[in-house]
Formats: sequence, C-alpha cells, structure tokens
Amino acid sequence: MNIDIEKLIEYWVNGACYDLDVADSLYNVGKYPYALFFGHLAIEKLLKAHVVKASNDHAPYTHSLPLLASKLTLEIPDEIRKKFAKFMEFYFEARYPDQQKIYFEKCTKEFSLENLSEIREVFQWLLLRLGK
Repeated sequence: MNIDIEKLIEYWVNGACYDLDVADSLYNVGKYPYALFFGHLAIEKLLKAHVVKASNDHAPYTHSLPLLASKLTLEIPDEIRKKFAKFMEFYFEARYPDQQKIYFEKCTKEFSLENLSEIREVFQWLLLRLGK
C-alpha cells in the first residue's frame, strides 16, 4: 500500500491548526481544562506530522508527546522536551471524580492562559520546522 506522505502530513497539520483554534474558543468561553486538552491535541498532531515526515510511514497510535518526540531525528531543545512532558497533564481520557475536581480547580484562567501561551510557542516552533 502506497502512502501519500505529503497528504498525510497535511492531514495532521490541518487537524493541529483546527484543534488550536478550538483551544482558543474554549478558553474564551471559560472552559479552561478543555482548552488545555485541545492544546495538547494540537501539539500531538504536529508531532505526528513530524513522525510521518521522518519515517515516511504512519504515526504510532499514542497520545504521548515524549514518545512521539523520541521518534524524531529533529534536534529538540531540552526546554521543549520538558514542555512535552508538562503538557501531558492536559491529556485526559477519563478522570475519577476526585482527580477531575483537583485538575479542574487547578485550571484557572491565569494558569490556562500561561500554559496555552507555552503551547502556542511550541506549536509555532514545530510548525516552522515542518516548513509551514
């Protein structure tokens, strides 16, 4: 089966851009935990675009930003690698009520704004290295 690598990269990039817009929309209506969740998804999708570019194959089925980054030949500064690990907090499939309550309380407007700003910086760094 032949894979159209450029089309697959565009798929991930378009999804990442869309998810970052969704993150901004959710932030603007005060849905901070979900804004950060979509910020994580945006970074995940750009990393998957990089994996496709580097491997000429499909990206693995994972939500782990550090794992995706480990699959790249791209020189990633330690500061950005640390942010990938930090952003993992924003990905949640399901949370037990007590965990969810603590996380939601942590996601204040200020906390979310600061982290979305970091997400946007990393997003731009990744996008530029894709030549976009």
